[in-house]
Amino acid sequence: MSRAFTLLLALLCVAGSANAGAWLRAEGGGFLSWNIKIQDGTETTTYSTIYAEYGINPDLTVGLDMGSDEGGDHKALAFVLMPLSREGLHIAFELAAGTLDQGAAIRPGLSVGKGLSVGNLNGWWAVDTRARVTGDGTALAIDTTLGVNLWEETKLIGQVQQGGPLSDPDFLRLTGSVVWGIAPGQHMEVGLTTGLKDGEDFGVKLGMWRSF
Repeated sequence: MSRAFTLLLALLCVAGSANAGAWLRAEGGGFLSWNIKIQDGTETTTYSTIYAEYGINPDLTVGLDMGSDEGGDHKALAFVLMPLSREGLHIAFELAAGTLDQGAAIRPGLSVGKGLSVGNLNGWWAVDTRARVTGDGTALAIDTTLGVNLWEETKLIGQVQQGGPLSDPDFLRLTGSVVWGIAPGQHMEVGLTTGLKDGEDFGVKLGMWRSF
């Protein structure tokens, strides 16, 4: 199997962000990202998010998740990440609390991930599951991610995003991104999205990452 076909398969089968998920931040290490997405469905809409993480110690990462989501709901959530397993599979528990669309919300979550090798390339896979609990009820979101490190500062990331009940998701979306280094500790992300069910027809995503 050629390297080009392997990369294409990786992108189509499973972008995402560099949020820690199943891997917590190192003590004293931080991450900040800003993303904007323009999507074209029944009408063209734009939304953006700011995401931050900081490693308090090896067993605790804290962070903020603010901005707007696909439905136009504004969010401002603070969260903690705690490891459940670092042997074989990396598993972490997340608990977030704050406001969503001007109402109180909590967001428990579970992330599972593992490093992998594809030929001479290294990468990772992850499944992040979160339940958004508000006064209007509970919604489930599942992001399945596959990433490949093309070389030291460049990554190819593919993701399938699902929202709503598992039996009848409100939306199902495929995204793909390329991330590359632009300066020490800084990366740029450019991606495309397409709706597979009840999502936008097409979208463009731009982002900036900073590690410190």
